[in-house]
Amino acid sequence: MKKFIPFLLLISIFFVSSCTQEYICQCVIKYSGPPPGLPDTSVVEFMIKNKKKEAAKECEANSTIVTQDDVTMDEKCRLY
Repeated sequence: MKKFIPFLLLISIFFVSSCTQEYICQCVIKYSGPPPGLPDTSVVEFMIKNKKKEAAKECEANSTIVTQDDVTMDEKCRLY
C-alpha cells in the first residue's frame, strides 16, 4: 500500500499538469482615421499558461476598440 500512494500521486500530478500548456496570444493593432501619419499595423505576442479554453478567453479579453479625436485603434487578439 505504501508503494502505491507515491505512484498514484505521480500519475495524478501528470494528468493535472498535462491540462495546462503555454499558448501564444497574438494581438494585431490597427489604426484608422483621417489624420495622416498614423502608426503602421503592429503585432504583439505574449505567452499565456492555462487550459486551452481559459487561455483563449484570457487572450480574447485583450481585444479592444478605442476612438479618440477621429482616430480609431482596433486591437484584435486571438490564440495563436
